[in-house]
Amino acid sequence: MITMRRALQNTAQGKLITSGADNGFRKFCPAADFIGFDGHFPDYPILPAMLQILLGIIVSEELYGQKLALLKLDKAKFMARIQPEQSITVSCKINRPAAENLQQTIKARIIITSKEQKAASMTLFLQQI
Repeated sequence: MITMRRALQNTAQGKLITSGADNGFRKFCPAADFIGFDGHFPDYPILPAMLQILLGIIVSEELYGQKLALLKLDKAKFMARIQPEQSITVSCKINRPAAENLQQTIKARIIITSKEQKAASMTLFLQQI
């Protein structure tokens, strides 16, 4: 059985593009048969907010280079619907903790764009696992 995380990762187009150690983005394009659209909504499928948050975590992990757990979601705004076959870009800016405080919270600012406009934005507070 495929997990939702793996299903989302399979929608990726290309690799993570970085600009320094703390900034990066990756493109995704969920197909019409992507499992995340099932039931949300039957005649008008859109990508659920929870999956947009999971995309933010996935890109944060790639940029940080380690598995991360979500501790808190802050300032989440979902401004545009993401539909099947719609290319999206998930951008991430990470504030890394100091080397001596690796158990400190990691703050990731996520912006999701589609059709050259902001579709969602959020701040994730994460911790290494």
